[in-house]
Amino acid sequence: MKAYRSPLILNNFFLLNHQYHVIQPPNNQSDDETPMSEIVNQYNLEIDFAFQNIDNNNYQLFTKIGINDLEKPLPGYLLFIEGVCVFSFDTSEELTEKDKSDLLHISGLNICINSLRNIIATTTANGPIGKYTLPSINVNKLLTDKHNQIELNKK
Repeated sequence: MKAYRSPLILNNFFLLNHQYHVIQPPNNQSDDETPMSEIVNQYNLEIDFAFQNIDNNNYQLFTKIGINDLEKPLPGYLLFIEGVCVFSFDTSEELTEKDKSDLLHISGLNICINSLRNIIATTTANGPIGKYTLPSINVNKLLTDKHNQIELNKK
């Protein structure tokens, strides 16, 4: 099937911060305890993001992901990563402000999360418990939660 270019153009991606730590399981862990694969599935995931309009056609999307980033993290990986995507729109296409917003919020956020996902997978590929792949993220729920948080902060 023929692929068509999106009017949303990814101009650049920059890695701003990346922290990687391995937390060893306790030495007294017995064989009947929870396997690492199940512990990894229990990791707390936090994602935050912010859009910034640079000029009439250029936008930045800052995205942060914290994995197992708690006061008392579980054994395995403790990861934090932060990056920014710079987007513009194809000026040959007529887009409404709603079209631009939808593309930035849904496609742009997916692009940024996937860029960070790839770095996480590459970093952990040689780690002691193997490659960690960030699970699929419900971007619609993430956007709804962010919108609700912004509305709450306005009050």
